[in-house]
Amino acid sequence: MLDMGSSPGTRRTAGRRATAWRLLLFGVFWFGLSLGIGLWSLGQEGPGAPRLLREQGGLHLQALRHRAFLAVLERAAEGVPHARLYEVPPPGGDGVPEYVMEGANAPLRLALGMQERVALWRRSLHPKAESPLLQPDEEPKLVWRDDGSLEARVNEQPVLRIRFPGHETQLGALARPLGPASLVIVIDDMGQRLDTAEELSALPFPVNFAVWPHARRAEDVARLARERGIDIIAHLPMQPLRRERGKQPDAGPHTLTDDMSAGEMRAVLDAAFTRLPTAIGFNNHMGSRFTGSRNGCRLLCSLLRGQGLFVLDSMTQNHSVLCKEALQQGLVGAERSVFLDNDRKVPSILAALDLAAAKAQRQGVAIAIGHPYPETVKALRQWPVAAGREGVAVVSLRRLVWHLAVERDGR
Repeated sequence: MLDMGSSPGTRRTAGRRATAWRLLLFGVFWFGLSLGIGLWSLGQEGPGAPRLLREQGGLHLQALRHRAFLAVLERAAEGVPHARLYEVPPPGGDGVPEYVMEGANAPLRLALGMQERVALWRRSLHPKAESPLLQPDEEPKLVWRDDGSLEARVNEQPVLRIRFPGHETQLGALARPLGPASLVIVIDDMGQRLDTAEELSALPFPVNFAVWPHARRAEDVARLARERGIDIIAHLPMQPLRRERGKQPDAGPHTLTDDMSAGEMRAVLDAAFTRLPTAIGFNNHMGSRFTGSRNGCRLLCSLLRGQGLFVLDSMTQNHSVLCKEALQQGLVGAERSVFLDNDRKVPSILAALDLAAAKAQRQGVAIAIGHPYPETVKALRQWPVAAGREGVAVVSLRRLVWHLAVERDGR
């Protein structure tokens, strides 16, 4: 038979717990009472009440704005694997609070995650209403600086600044707008061989790698890309359509299918970005069936909200909805413009590069996707002197992604 009585030690522990609960409840009550009195006092001031904060001095208002942006920063950092975020003393004399993000990760993901939340904040503001933090004509925004730091501003006044040691040169390029014709080149199926990645990284213009997360040399290729300032995305296998005579192509292990649950999809994504923490997004390997499934694409993109990931639709079929669903979910997305090497002859690949350049001139931006074939590498080596490239800037993927993020939020 169990002894249901209590020892003196147990009674003392229970007494301490009761005291702690009483103190906690008293604190919550006092906080609520203080907040209520404060809000009531503001309410007595009438329509101009939000100005009360401004009358208390600019430093108080700046501190509140800093806290608001810091909350945005901290939430965005939660979606970036391996992110280590900490505050540092401002090295300059402007007094702007500074933070540093370190770790094997993609700084652009933090920026996109913040941008997504700032856009929601901006859209939540009533056009004619004042708030304690913002007047109707004031806007919160994020701006890259030439030194590679990211600044949160309200009407061009800096509120906080984030630095990314080791990434200054690559991120400083984001401070410059894209030119009138910009082309991004992505090489799919990377991760099997390191020597091809070495060759591509030596080209006189930037290319970007779509890496199979579970390929034999995936982590080595990702490490090389990071050292050379090359952007990578995860090349995610997705369910293809059956071919003639009912044959089902094999997209490989960890394939996303349109009948997966949210938990199953999340497991695939977590495994991929754990292997490739520096990836700034993903595109599809195969996927002619999955990318045509509105339900599958909607579920996939819903799992990506707030994580700062870019979605590149490889357009392996004409009726893909992957990019459309990404945009609907508030993500940054784009579609492939040209496949470079459906015909693996060097002259054909050069012609496809010229076609991609022509599309960039006509549309402003274009994305070309190729593969790590010897013929493709040879064509890319020859192409810089080709007439078809005149007037077109070949740019890194990060510059296009940030351009699209700013363009999206400006609409």
